[in-house]
Amino acid sequence: TAYARVGDSPLVYSITSLEYTDLTAASYNDLRHREVLTADFDHILSLDMTLEGETYTFTAQGEGDDRVWNWGEQEIDFSDLQDAVEALAASEFTHQQPGDQLEISFTAHLDSEVFPQVAVELYRCDGASCLAVVDGESVCLVDRADVVELMEALRAVVLADYTQEEA
Repeated sequence: TAYARVGDSPLVYSITSLEYTDLTAASYNDLRHREVLTADFDHILSLDMTLEGETYTFTAQGEGDDRVWNWGEQEIDFSDLQDAVEALAASEFTHQQPGDQLEISFTAHLDSEVFPQVAVELYRCDGASCLAVVDGESVCLVDRADVVELMEALRAVVLADYTQEEA
């Protein structure tokens, strides 16, 4: 049996020898969250997304099951777009500098005084990876397929709206 305490907490935890071995072998990156955007969507008030020089602003209203997303004055199905943002996860942590090819970026405006917004930029590195820059700091590589999925989810929302306007 081993014992662990987090920071200055008065709580002491009893852990197994296997847990102790895993914990002491863990690196800083092993303990980091893998999500690019760690904010819970219930705390996002609006989302500004920029793709190919165009910025689209989505706003949320309501809470829980009554929460709806709007683009302009129109209520939209935001589920695929939300799923695509939530799917962005680190495949590898890095501090490399971004290249010139920005694929997509977004800023989440939160209902938090401490962290009122989070800005994410996704730069193409190669055919398999994109660099995620969060609040101006290079954080990690993400699978480019997930970034393409995000871009396609945004296009689907925008094109669905244009199609409805023309009809």
